[in-house]
Amino acid sequence: MQGWAGAVGACLLMGSCVAISAQSSQTLIDRGNAENYKVYNTTPVILYGPFLLDTSETSTTIEWITDTPCQPKVQYGEGKLDHEVVPQAQGLVPVGTLQRVEIKGLLPGHTYQYRVVSTRVVRLKAYLPDKGQSLESQTFTFTTLDRNKPTASFSFITDTHEDIPRVHHLMKMIDWKTTDFLVTGGDGVNFAESRDQVFDTWLGPVSEELNHQKPLIYARGNHDMRGPFARRLSDYLLAPEGNYYFTRDDGPMHLVVVDTGEDKPDDNHEYAGLLADAPYREEEFSWFKNLSSMDATFKQAPFRVVVMHQPLWGWLDHKNREWTDVANGEGIDLVVAGHYHKFLHIQPGQEGNRFPILVVGQDQVAHVEATANEMKVTVIAKDGSVVDSFVVARPRR
Repeated sequence: MQGWAGAVGACLLMGSCVAISAQSSQTLIDRGNAENYKVYNTTPVILYGPFLLDTSETSTTIEWITDTPCQPKVQYGEGKLDHEVVPQAQGLVPVGTLQRVEIKGLLPGHTYQYRVVSTRVVRLKAYLPDKGQSLESQTFTFTTLDRNKPTASFSFITDTHEDIPRVHHLMKMIDWKTTDFLVTGGDGVNFAESRDQVFDTWLGPVSEELNHQKPLIYARGNHDMRGPFARRLSDYLLAPEGNYYFTRDDGPMHLVVVDTGEDKPDDNHEYAGLLADAPYREEEFSWFKNLSSMDATFKQAPFRVVVMHQPLWGWLDHKNREWTDVANGEGIDLVVAGHYHKFLHIQPGQEGNRFPILVVGQDQVAHVEATANEMKVTVIAKDGSVVDSFVVARPRR
């Protein structure tokens, strides 16, 4: 696995090898009287990650996938790894192949070192579980967002639809020195079939190119809602707020992530009664139309940017104009979306909108960079040519 040191040496052991475990075919380590549970000489493997999700000014989520059930831990700090987070859910340390740890209480605009640790759990018994050894990653860094810094930037890709070479090519087109974070606009898969499919064809290649350091922000696509694994995707990609819609602040930019849901009504025969998007979107609309009253940073930000999958808000039973009217009233300055698989620049006024709507194609990268006075938007094609470039001046509120 790129970016990983080899398996670390044995954990702090006492005594010597005394037996062979029948269930794991690995050496059993005698821990003497120090601890009573068994520890086998077997080390987990990290299959994907670690990668950073939904980083904010004061928190980040670090996620990685192991080949066997493990207990996770993250060591982090500024300058040295002097802090440690062991996650818990309802009082229990999670044990599984999904390792997901949220770090809270960070400082805006600060750079932190971090290292992930996975300790194998061979057999999870009520008392004295059988365990394995720990695997430590290399030490990586990340930087939290900061609304008080003078500039902010992000890159946007979308609709990669399980095309692994496309993912790698688009990610290599991005200038990471000038990109604070990546937004993926959804439809990374055709249908969500399994964890391995989702990671092999989409999240794995994306996280590899993020190089364990740049955060990922996810706007859900309609294809991501289909397939047997769609109901499990939230375990891996849901923001800490508990929704697929949320906000982030970075420099002069207030980012609003909108979930546009499905592109067909709930009663479409293809869903066989298993889709209930309408009530979910009503809840989201209530949140969206109250952004300015609920979020003080929304009103203070020089620029307000919406990222989402479908450029005209998704299937809303002909209520799409209501969302546009709210966006107009809230002073949205830019919408960046995908879904159409081709480039489109919807000018202000074309769809009742007072703001530009940028639709990014499958083989394109959009880059948005904001200063206190203007926001520059550039779309680059696969061959490196400029598809579109324009500037949004800071509005008078």
